[in-house]
Amino acid sequence: MQTQAEAAAEQRPSSDRRRHPRYRWSAPIFVYLSNGSTVRAMSIEISESGMSALLSESLRPGEIVKIGPVPGGKASAMIKRQNGKVYGFEFLNLAWPQLRQIVTACDKLPLYDPGALNI
Repeated sequence: MQTQAEAAAEQRPSSDRRRHPRYRWSAPIFVYLSNGSTVRAMSIEISESGMSALLSESLRPGEIVKIGPVPGGKASAMIKRQNGKVYGFEFLNLAWPQLRQIVTACDKLPLYDPGALNI
């Protein structure tokens, strides 16, 4: 029997072959910067390796931040990409318990359709 992640991998177009399937997850979050300031954001999708969010302020790709709340609390992440106000974050050094909580939460969410928002 196929898991939801395996079925999702087969359904994704070849242009969206990522390490892990993405799931729709829309929730208010915060991005905590190294200088102590906080940026408000709204998550768009999440996977066990990262997430994307719409931010209220501009940040630099390559910057290391904390984001949260995500399943298991705050998570360290690197800003990997930016498209307008949408940012892609890659989780860094997640502890096994938090990773397990993210995977468990993703299993309960609908798959993310990257073409749905045209971003």
